[in-house]
Amino acid sequence: MLKKDLILFSAIILLGILDWLTTVTGLFFYGAAEVNPLLFGLTKSSMILFSVVKLSAVIVIGFAFYKAIVISRSETKDWHFTKRILYGGYALTFLVLTAVVTSNVIAISRVYC
Repeated sequence: MLKKDLILFSAIILLGILDWLTTVTGLFFYGAAEVNPLLFGLTKSSMILFSVVKLSAVIVIGFAFYKAIVISRSETKDWHFTKRILYGGYALTFLVLTAVVTSNVIAISRVYC
């Protein structure tokens, strides 16, 4: 079971890093802009601070999912509904990050071609 937890944790972290990488690539080389209004100002003032904030958020979210999955391994019946919500939240986060990375790659490829 521990391997499954690490795979889920690693997938969120990997997608977050790909999001950061495609965002930075778009910003530096193709004149793209950060769509997130909370991070937009950071891209204009400090790319290092932007990178720290974005990557820290990804790591904290991935670690929170990992710890929640580890805690929910309890054998009691009370956790059944909680596990459904937890895995639903993970799936939603995974799908949204996948969509964001795909969108970034499409935007970069359109500008590049």
